[in-house]
Amino acid sequence: MGVLEFSHVSLTMPRTKRRQGSGRKNRLRRLAGETSRTMVLVLQDVSFTVNRGESVGIISSKPIARTSLIRLAAATLIPDSGSVTRAERVVPMIAIGRVMGPTFTIRQNAYLVGGLLGMSPEELTEKLPSIIEFAELGNHLDRHLRGAPQGARQRLAWSIAMAVDADVYAIDQTLVVGELEFRQKCWSAVDTLRENGATFLVSAHGAKEYRRFCDRGLYFDQGVLIADTTVPQALALARGARREPLGE
Repeated sequence: MGVLEFSHVSLTMPRTKRRQGSGRKNRLRRLAGETSRTMVLVLQDVSFTVNRGESVGIISSKPIARTSLIRLAAATLIPDSGSVTRAERVVPMIAIGRVMGPTFTIRQNAYLVGGLLGMSPEELTEKLPSIIEFAELGNHLDRHLRGAPQGARQRLAWSIAMAVDADVYAIDQTLVVGELEFRQKCWSAVDTLRENGATFLVSAHGAKEYRRFCDRGLYFDQGVLIADTTVPQALALARGARREPLGE
């Protein structure tokens, strides 16, 4: 068994949309904000294994499928059927920055995010200097987040997640963050982790990141795992389906 195993996983999610249709009754419903709710199939009978030290990219035309797979891997979402088995702790890098409070200081937000990612206050206190140094926020530690430099939220969240003592990461759209210089620092950090045997399941911003970092690609179409192959082949399948969601 690998460090992460999906076995016949299926998932449906609710989708809410405004009432459609013509006529006075439907117009009144829309004005009243009435919505309809349907269940949408996101993943269907998905099985795959991620082995120790692999960097696996999730490639799909549907963002909800990619994000759901990352959340399932990190145990922040439970499948409707099937199972997800984890041999080790998985760090969820999924919209971490959104939990931060703008009226909290950088220090307070660091303890908030670190706690949510499973770090004890003592561990966070020990690691905080190196986290703040990496995030380049040393002069802003006790400043409110709303008054911190642009990009502070992303840099802080990323730096905390990388400081968690774990070897498996489930990353949604935050493989690297920030401006060019900081992104290069991020690349160096994740490359070092990978060289040291860390495992990554990644939903990236674009094709370049998949090619740059992942050594295996999982291509999904309509919630079904179509191919477990190389990254170039998975990207070619996405383009061939004319559902290219990724920037070149």
